[in-house]
Amino acid sequence: MHVIINGIPLLAPKSGVGNYVYQTSKALLDININLDLSFYYGIEWSDHLKEQPIEPYVSARKFIQQYRLIYPVYRRTLDLLFYWGQFRKKYNLYHETNYVPMRFDGPTVVTIFDLSFYFYPETHPKERIRYMERYFYPRLDRANHFITISEATKRDLVKQLNLPEEKITVTPLGVDDSFKPFSPNTENLILSKYGLKHGSYVLSVGTLEPRKNIVTLLNAYAELPSVLRNRFPLVLAGGVGWLMEDLEKKIQGLGIKSTTYITGYIPKSDLPSLYGGATVFVYPSIYEGFGLPVLEAMACGTPVITSNTSSLPEVLGSAGILIDPHNVSQLTREMENLLTNPVQRDLLTQAGIKRAKIFTWEKCASKTLDVYNHVVKN
Repeated sequence: MHVIINGIPLLAPKSGVGNYVYQTSKALLDININLDLSFYYGIEWSDHLKEQPIEPYVSARKFIQQYRLIYPVYRRTLDLLFYWGQFRKKYNLYHETNYVPMRFDGPTVVTIFDLSFYFYPETHPKERIRYMERYFYPRLDRANHFITISEATKRDLVKQLNLPEEKITVTPLGVDDSFKPFSPNTENLILSKYGLKHGSYVLSVGTLEPRKNIVTLLNAYAELPSVLRNRFPLVLAGGVGWLMEDLEKKIQGLGIKSTTYITGYIPKSDLPSLYGGATVFVYPSIYEGFGLPVLEAMACGTPVITSNTSSLPEVLGSAGILIDPHNVSQLTREMENLLTNPVQRDLLTQAGIKRAKIFTWEKCASKTLDVYNHVVKN
């Protein structure tokens, strides 16, 4: 079977979608699937998986984001390049990895990670909502089959978009082998770059945007006793996203500036140590298609507090603490309890490590291959 996959997310700094494309493609190659990755300039061989972004593409993307009026031209150009590129070889199937399929003369599989733009449009830039309205909904009928990364998103697609349940397959994500417990001394070698020490901070990881519910986390953290805040500063790891420009003002207003750190984007090589060195990992996101940071934190042996909404209970199971993401006082209580209870932290550490072993990229790729075979045969 010869498959063409949309590899464009690999050209930018990796976020959730880019990580999915990289890890799934790599695992498919490991089981000897013949696949190519399509980029914005045509087709590139599959053994050129992009570990680092391509700077000209990143610069062009920033320009396009700044001048939104030319985005339709950019999208049409992508479609034309892809349509031209597919004829260079004979492909059995096209896998669109990022919601909106391009034109393909054959079976098409589309991955839909979540419907946050549908449920919470106010947490997205207006341009992104317009993009989905213009391209996502009208092109749903191009797909022969859909992939989601959680049962929660599958239910959303059936209920909200009226997609047939039999046309949707769930392929839960995996966790990279680099996410595992290390010794405190090993972690401190990395943590020293950020002025941190093992076992001395509360961590949250993810793009700082409204859907991640950072404001609730800040409010809950501010309610902790000052002795705990001084002992366990709050570390927010991730780039500042849309509508979070006033984050510093919020932190200042809560009186927690001296114990709150925003690291910016963290390289993948540093993330395992950042997770593993945290006393508690808190992820109070309102809505997630999967919630990979929760899985990564568990794999690194860090106790997790996360939301009881969307897909997050599927990932966490009983290996951590679930909270109402809108209940500030509950989040404060659970953080205080874990920060002052080493016995419970140890129990959750062991449960999380065990739970994380269930999720592998090999399983994700195997289920993806099952979808390919099903679609091609039908």
